[in-house]
Amino acid sequence: MIRRCAVSGTGAALAAAPVSAAQAPAPPEYKNFFGDLHNHNQVGYAQGTLERAFEIARNHLDFYAFTPHSYWPDVGEYDGKIEHKWKNGFAVAKHRWPDVVRHAREYDQPGSFVTILGYERHGAAEGDYHILFPDLQGDYELIEDLAELQAFAKKRGCILVPHHPANRLGHRGIASASIDPQVSPFLEIHSEWGCAEHDRAPHPYKRHTEGGRWTRHTLQHYLNEGHRFGVIASTDDHLGYPGGYREGLAVVKAAELTREALFDAFRNRRTYAVTGDRIELDFFVNGKMMGQEAPYARKRVIRARVRGWDLVDRVEVVKNGRVIHRDFPVDRQPTERSWANPVALRFEYGWGPWPALGWGGTADWDFTIDVQGGRIDGFHPCFTSGPLDEFRRDKIVTHDERSVRVQSYTALKQMVDDYSQKALAMRIRGGPDTRVTVSCLKPTKCSLTQTLAELNESNEMLFTRPFPWESAMLHRVVFNENWETSFAVEDEGDGAQTDWYYVRVFEANGELAWSSPVWVEEA
Repeated sequence: MIRRCAVSGTGAALAAAPVSAAQAPAPPEYKNFFGDLHNHNQVGYAQGTLERAFEIARNHLDFYAFTPHSYWPDVGEYDGKIEHKWKNGFAVAKHRWPDVVRHAREYDQPGSFVTILGYERHGAAEGDYHILFPDLQGDYELIEDLAELQAFAKKRGCILVPHHPANRLGHRGIASASIDPQVSPFLEIHSEWGCAEHDRAPHPYKRHTEGGRWTRHTLQHYLNEGHRFGVIASTDDHLGYPGGYREGLAVVKAAELTREALFDAFRNRRTYAVTGDRIELDFFVNGKMMGQEAPYARKRVIRARVRGWDLVDRVEVVKNGRVIHRDFPVDRQPTERSWANPVALRFEYGWGPWPALGWGGTADWDFTIDVQGGRIDGFHPCFTSGPLDEFRRDKIVTHDERSVRVQSYTALKQMVDDYSQKALAMRIRGGPDTRVTVSCLKPTKCSLTQTLAELNESNEMLFTRPFPWESAMLHRVVFNENWETSFAVEDEGDGAQTDWYYVRVFEANGELAWSSPVWVEEA
């Protein structure tokens, strides 16, 4: 969910040749919707209540699928009898399934928030899938045989999502020979597990159980084998927190925010993946958008548009696993005219006492960001999943084009990659004299005011109390030339094979995005 109250040229080409900037992509016919299609709580064997999960999802996502751990046909016996925890979780999920259906129906509000029913099937030999239903009828068919489950999914119009695919074969990695593209049009390539784009990608597999990424089960290897997958990300969070920042979000290009429109996008691979920042991405090859197939043509015109929420370090076009073009928004020099476009600005909060000190706990935040002499063009929250707390919520309380009020909480525990901070990313339209004021009621009453001109020169800190208590920061502004880009380049192919292309985006703050591929058929 992105609340909304001039495009630069290309960087240096590696193999593809730039074409006229006048051929930049037309405005997309679809809107981008951000959600989580894979998330867990205590209905199963994770943590956090069902009610809390739905409340959190509705506050900051466009769509949400709660996918309880439900069964594991080839579960074995393991050290510490851990299989009993999983089996008990499966029994809980079955018992509570009517509650899941009831919550999905109560929270579903087409046009503003869409719920999707689903649940997860583990598989040691064939890998893990979760099933997504196209309606809220409430089926609960725990079909053990994967081929039979795929047949059921075809009949019911369901989607089966292979996730954390890069585990080793036989160790809950996705067996490529078993994948049915009719019901599995995309892979989940990023979650709290890490990233499965390729075995040297950022965000290695290092959480959950067995670690490491197997080359043969990464996205690029699957594509080289001839599989045709779109991509998504989702959290696979086990603290009952949908949409946790840095854990992954699915982005869907749909005409409207309804379940029917979302499933149409799923089946046609109009999807892409982001790690946390809600990067807006369009990608075309010879007029075919991400997820589509283009007939053979020797000449290929590749078009991309990216709108980030921080400094965009680079945008890469990947062909058959090799980068053929790089665009570098980071290198563009702003001018006085740059103030005519919105700047990106981030308020980040939650630094606090180092846990080794043995003091400090959870900090409650209540703050308002006001803009004087300008307006807020859009914003999105960057709320992380930890710490688990049933009685606190991260939420946007009120917002308009002049201010945003946030209630939140932070602590140095249960954090993904030890990031205790949460944030609000904004786009602000104004000028050098536009003033941004952060007014805190909690953890203590304090405030910070800076002009955009001052934030162009340096970031600034907000200290709630003397060292080492909680602090926050207004980051430096990022000009439009550096957070938005559009380019068009040419490539050629000889038709000896089907070529696949996709775009990936690297923000300077470590956040990434990946488009679904476009395939150009062999001659």
